[in-house]
Amino acid sequence: MFSIPTTNDLAARKNAAEFFNTAGVKSLNDITPHRMDWKDLRAVAASAARHSRSMLDRIKDNTPAERAEEIETAFDGLMALHRACEDEMDVRNEIGNREPRDQEATPEMLARRPNHSAQGSGVDDGTEYNAVDLTDPQNPMSPANWLMRSTGSRESRSFKAWAQAKGGDQYRGLSLGRYLRSMIVGAETDIERRALAEGTDSTGGFTTPTPLSAQLIDNLRAASVVNQAGAITMPLSSDNQNMAKLLTDPVPGWREENAQVTESDPTFGNVPMAPKSLAVMVKVSYELMQDSVNLERELPRILSTALAQELDRVALLGSGSAPEPLGIVNTSGISTAAFDAELTNYGPFVTGRTAVLSANAGPTTAIIMHPRDEGRLIGMSDGNAQPLMAPKAIEEIPMLTTTAIPIDGGSGNDESTIIMGNFAKLMVGIRSDIRVEVSRSYAMDRLQYVLVAHMRADVAVQHASGFHAITGVGKGT
Repeated sequence: MFSIPTTNDLAARKNAAEFFNTAGVKSLNDITPHRMDWKDLRAVAASAARHSRSMLDRIKDNTPAERAEEIETAFDGLMALHRACEDEMDVRNEIGNREPRDQEATPEMLARRPNHSAQGSGVDDGTEYNAVDLTDPQNPMSPANWLMRSTGSRESRSFKAWAQAKGGDQYRGLSLGRYLRSMIVGAETDIERRALAEGTDSTGGFTTPTPLSAQLIDNLRAASVVNQAGAITMPLSSDNQNMAKLLTDPVPGWREENAQVTESDPTFGNVPMAPKSLAVMVKVSYELMQDSVNLERELPRILSTALAQELDRVALLGSGSAPEPLGIVNTSGISTAAFDAELTNYGPFVTGRTAVLSANAGPTTAIIMHPRDEGRLIGMSDGNAQPLMAPKAIEEIPMLTTTAIPIDGGSGNDESTIIMGNFAKLMVGIRSDIRVEVSRSYAMDRLQYVLVAHMRADVAVQHASGFHAITGVGKGT
């Protein structure tokens, strides 16, 4: 039975009053996800995630330890509710019925979800993670089994938890921002000195310790639109790994007793995932790094946001020409409709949703577009000058925006592309280590330093017909 521990519930009530007012409840345990309407279920899940992130922003370097612990306890309670709502939505999508249900999801129903992880409720009970053998394919924490979909949470499917399971958490209490600062101004604590000693090489670069690198990757995932849309992330443990790709649906056939079973075409093939290099450079002055009160928090955010936007771009539109990964739009087998006009109604989305369903690819989990196109949708009106309402089936699909999609294509230099589909069919593979290098020779007359963050990632589409692209959106006349 779904239940939030009393300590988490009380802490959440104290630190997230706005959430309770909006939800109209006095306790997190007053919320029963399986009995909620789909729209309310999505709203509560989004609100819980939003208020959780807002609470964590209250923790500063000078926040007393007792106060920080209280906020984290409240965070864990809200995120446990968020995961329960996501679990319920996954189950309804799996059974093909989004209506409220009389009974909670059973462990067997949860286990049938393609992104299921048997790692418990997700409430942080302070348990330390010990190093485990991640090369064992039977281990649920091996890269092949550690599929991550949630964003902005500290649940067991985060890269941080994976890194802890991989080698323990000897840097507990050290933030990525503090580590980056120590690379420039020097270590001030024993834990910073240990982290720098582990990562320093003869060329002046640093390989960020895995637990700290995982923080940056989790920030990246939280900022990634394709991850919000439902893409599944997995850590890559080598330079070449294969993912299964659906080629054709199996075709069953009726047979007489003792008769031969009719052969079906092969259903799966291999998609190689070979991580490619992605890097971002940031310049910062010694004085700013030493004196700024918020740069330790902002620098990881800036790095992760920049990396996330480019990763979103290639996941959606990547050409596949080295060194760029192949994205959804250029993957053979996706359905495409050349719209070649400005949006005036929701017809193109109805067509796309039908194409995805007709391919037996599951539900459409998101529609991704440039903010310009979303603005046009919001501004559409009917014959009575009233806002044009989307059909219910389209209204239920999250519409996400990213400036990673260009709007200067086509003959009129003002066309864009909208991508929709079941994003659980998109795999994003990330190597768990991020290398951060510092140049002390750049513009030394100004005491400026250059930080270069370098990661390796790849994307793979598991079921091409699970996606639909609407091209030529906004074509000029």
